[in-house]
Amino acid sequence: MSFSFPYLKYAVGNLFKKSSCDMYPFVESTAADKYRGRIAYDPTKCINCGLCMKVCSPSAITRTEKEVEGGKEITFHFDLTSCTFCGMCQDFCPQKAIELTADYGMVGKREELFTEGSYVKEAPAGKLGIGDDCVFCGLCAKMCPQGAITVDRANKSWTVDEDKCVKCGVCVGKCPKKTLDFQKPQVQCGEDCVYCGLCAKMCPQGAITVDRPNKSWTVDEDKCVKCGVCVGKCPKKTLDFQKPQVQCGEDCVYCGLCAKMCPQGAITVDRPNKSWTVDKEKCVLCGMCVSKCPKKALKI
Repeated sequence: MSFSFPYLKYAVGNLFKKSSCDMYPFVESTAADKYRGRIAYDPTKCINCGLCMKVCSPSAITRTEKEVEGGKEITFHFDLTSCTFCGMCQDFCPQKAIELTADYGMVGKREELFTEGSYVKEAPAGKLGIGDDCVFCGLCAKMCPQGAITVDRANKSWTVDEDKCVKCGVCVGKCPKKTLDFQKPQVQCGEDCVYCGLCAKMCPQGAITVDRPNKSWTVDEDKCVKCGVCVGKCPKKTLDFQKPQVQCGEDCVYCGLCAKMCPQGAITVDRPNKSWTVDKEKCVLCGMCVSKCPKKALKI
């Protein structure tokens, strides 16, 4: 009996030749240009708009929220076993918090095929509100990633579903008339006050206290219903409703992270001169800067 080994000479010959393929995993191989691999998520950039979940066709992205001290802990989960690596989440993320890396080594245990990240978002100063300049164009409703806004152009009405709204600020940034804002007006007393006590006497909720001897004026925000009676009755016209503002404390190290993270570009930080300013017209009081400040020097 005879045996024929037609490929034996090629096999023996290849023993003395250089390999034509990469010796992965012993030798690291570089992925092709624009390769879409393992998802990397940067929670420090996220504004919780939810657009990534909305455009993900296999529903590989989920979100959990938990009330914690100082705000709400938001966690995004990316299931790479369901992900098709289409890159839609990366393309639609307004803050560039999602990136498809060149990491192709995704063979392993199931728990290794999950990516997640968490951050604590401080609640905005108030609820989303609309001003008198609204033209009911409907752009806010169209841009809202949660479908929380309803605009009726015919009847000129605007409503927001507080249960759906995540306070991401996308609608505020897109409003062409800059009439949307997170509103929480507070009654404040100016320098012209003569401490006559009329505001306290006229307040239907008993929310105002005036101490004439010590020239002090205080308002109980829990009792105040923002009816405006005190403002209308003030003889010196020194009472007014004013929105809160973002303020920077003494612990600021001027790192510039707040300016970088502000979705409206309202903050300017000059590190050499150690100065910090906020554009009140641009600021929507979303609280993103407060949440991201590493020194907790910012507050509303």
